[in-house]
Amino acid sequence: GYGRGRRLDCLGPATAESPLKHDRTNMNTHVVIVNWNNAAQTLRCLRSLQDLAEAPKKVWVVDNGSQDESVVRLNEFLTTSNMRVELLQSPKNLGFGGGCNLGMRKAFAEGADSVWLLNNDAVADRHALQALQQKLASAEDIGAVGSVIYDLRYPKRVQVWGGGRIYLWAGVSSHFCRPVAEETIDYLTGASLLLRRSAVEAVGAFDDENFFMYWEDSDLCLRLRGGGWRLAVAANSRIWHEHSSSLGRTHALKDYYVTRSAGIFTKRYAKLPRLAWFIGTTLRILRRIASGQATNWFAIQAAWKGEGAPNKIIPEAGKQKKTGRTLRIAIEASTLEGKRAGIGHYTEQLSQALSEIPGTEISYFTSRSWGKDMPGQTGLAPPRRCWTRWKKRIPLGRDLQLRLQGRQLARMTKHWVPDVVLGPNYILPASEAPQVLVVHDLSHLRHPEFHPPGRVRFLKCYLGRALARAEAIITVSNFTKSELLHFHPEVTGRVHVIYPGISERFRRPPTAEQERALDLILRGEQRRYLLFLSTLEPRKNIARLLLAYQGLPDEIRQRHPLVMTGQMGWQESQFAPLLRELIGKGEVILTGYIRDELLPALYHRAQALLYPSLYEGFGLPPLEAMACGCPVLVSNVTSMPEVCGNGATYCQPAITASIIAGIHEVIENPKKPPREVDEISAKWNLAADSIVKAMRSLLSL
Repeated sequence: GYGRGRRLDCLGPATAESPLKHDRTNMNTHVVIVNWNNAAQTLRCLRSLQDLAEAPKKVWVVDNGSQDESVVRLNEFLTTSNMRVELLQSPKNLGFGGGCNLGMRKAFAEGADSVWLLNNDAVADRHALQALQQKLASAEDIGAVGSVIYDLRYPKRVQVWGGGRIYLWAGVSSHFCRPVAEETIDYLTGASLLLRRSAVEAVGAFDDENFFMYWEDSDLCLRLRGGGWRLAVAANSRIWHEHSSSLGRTHALKDYYVTRSAGIFTKRYAKLPRLAWFIGTTLRILRRIASGQATNWFAIQAAWKGEGAPNKIIPEAGKQKKTGRTLRIAIEASTLEGKRAGIGHYTEQLSQALSEIPGTEISYFTSRSWGKDMPGQTGLAPPRRCWTRWKKRIPLGRDLQLRLQGRQLARMTKHWVPDVVLGPNYILPASEAPQVLVVHDLSHLRHPEFHPPGRVRFLKCYLGRALARAEAIITVSNFTKSELLHFHPEVTGRVHVIYPGISERFRRPPTAEQERALDLILRGEQRRYLLFLSTLEPRKNIARLLLAYQGLPDEIRQRHPLVMTGQMGWQESQFAPLLRELIGKGEVILTGYIRDELLPALYHRAQALLYPSLYEGFGLPPLEAMACGCPVLVSNVTSMPEVCGNGATYCQPAITASIIAGIHEVIENPKKPPREVDEISAKWNLAADSIVKAMRSLLSL
């Protein structure tokens, strides 16, 4: 017959009422997460729950007798979380089933009608809970629903399609890795399992008195099926799981508990339990002998004999790492070579701020060298112009650059071992050190027509791999975070929104030297000009901007010429004829690239900044202009409303007439920029502080 699980005291006796009498799609679902000496993964899991489309009613985090700083770090999260989260502390390790039972007792005592058990080493797609709830509500006799589990490091690879098949004659089980008929499923994995309260009332919870680790979910599922409850899988509930993270795939202690629990399970359910356990144990031993893992062999034998786990295979208590020690950061610095565009300026300012934080040590690497000094300053020699462009001119040049970056990073590691590698430009080569990646926008996926085909191919090929390796991902706006989760939902829980900073020089009046230098660039132009500042490329909406400027009254064009500052980008043929015409009339001044030190003077002289971009991940120029007291006209799409708030005039970038109306508005009734733009974006040192805090949290330093 079917075994019995441990009944939860607070549930009371099972009732004969319909198990779905009061159920609805919007259920009162609580989440239970068990932590043991692994706060970093638990926090990642909790952050993924914050991104759910619909938040659970409450989250219970059960700390299972951790011996590290888990409780301290989890409590820090609780003070800032916008979810209802409560930490339950167990004085000892109750095992997976015991920890889940503790959380379920609390959840049901507070009125939960369903409980979602989620592994702490997993992250959830934003619609994962909704899909589970909808599946549970679809039929009265469904007692448990599982998710489709993907590999966190290989996000398209299915680890488990809900559950699997149990072979009682051999005392082993196997996961399904593709859709199957639900009636063929013997068990659902406990990595993500939604349980109906009435089903748990009927058959009991996990048998934590007999199963410490492994096979407890199979035992519960067989009891559910024996009690007339169905098992189901929500195909749209996606979970990304770090396989066997608590012990590792081949840890001897895992083999010990798998073997021990398999013996209890087969004794309970198999017709010939001793034979089934012997077959399964023999297969496990042969597998370990073939792989040369003698320690695992002895652990399996100890479990077979009913002995305790050998002391030599028990993990030591979590060692406390020294706090406050120097944090070594290696920065990929290719964007600092040559003339710096937006990401280059971001990397430069962030690197300077990071280097000024006490307790940090910075080194830089590019595709051709590495060193302690920032490229282009006192360290690596500034590259020749041709060196910065070779990757665009030869086939697979970007791929070659990435390989060369990996070579230089490996050279660096032999002499200077980094604690973490920071990639401020989307892609990083593989490394042994943890990686932190910065993603500025996803325009290559949303609007591939805005980029050269080679760049789109490169990012599509390598960005997913870099994201899978990254321990933490920084986005420069909530908009970019939403884009990232749309195209790469598996990164949920690892994304940190940290706004770029504003340099202090934009808050100071320009110097006389800067004014003289700007006079030379503008050839003595003294009129209050309309300014455009960015690389001249399709997503900056250059063609419509020029058409809108051409559509202004002659009087405005004569009074306010259009100054266009920036490097010539890609597909200039789209706007080159009109640009040449307006330059010939003296209405447009094309300055080309201007040194970063002169930008405050450029903003101070401008009547307004025009920035009707079609797509922005952040957009520093409008914020810099506001810091200088310059009115701005920006588009009302993507990140612009988030960045500029109520300090800007907005237009619809796809409609030329709207841009014209916006130019009139920003000239005639300019909005006064906020006195303190720090409300929108932090200074660079504050942004750097946030990044260092994320890195130290990642490394438990």
